Amino acid sequence: MWTEITDNAAIDKLMSDYHGFHDSVIVSISYNSGSYVDENEVMYQMISADGHTLLMTLHSQWSKPIELLFSGVRKCYITGFQDRYSNELFDATLEFRTDLLGETRDNPLIVWASCEDFDPKTYTERYPLDNGYETTFIIADKMKYRILKEGE
Repeated sequence: MWTEITDNAAIDKLMSDYHGFHDSVIVSISYNSGSYVDENEVMYQMISADGHTLLMTLHSQWSKPIELLFSGVRKCYITGFQDRYSNELFDATLEFRTDLLGETRDNPLIVWASCEDFDPKTYTERYPLDNGYETTFIIADKMKYRILKEGE
């Protein structure tokens, strides 16, 4: 059963239930743009944000596995292998932001990041592969999650 994140109370509940993602690891991430080319080589492009989805599976030493499903993905940044760093999460950011679509748009977007106090506006000023701790993050229109049963 999926639980949608619709307000700050839902964020607080997930962060509490999943221990702030402490001692978790990202197991897999799957992105789907909704676009495709058919057998006649005709291209179909997803022209709405809703079709851009990302499914992330995490495991934790404190909780059962969890899946996070983002729809209306606006931006995602995935950090892979890092020299001199382990890949476990010590904490995470999960919040609504209304300041990411420009001055005239105040649509709330949800931001998930693999570190606490993440700010997408300042993070993008960093250099790729800067040999510092990098953050995986997703900015999307919507997010829902489900706790998996053992073996899923």
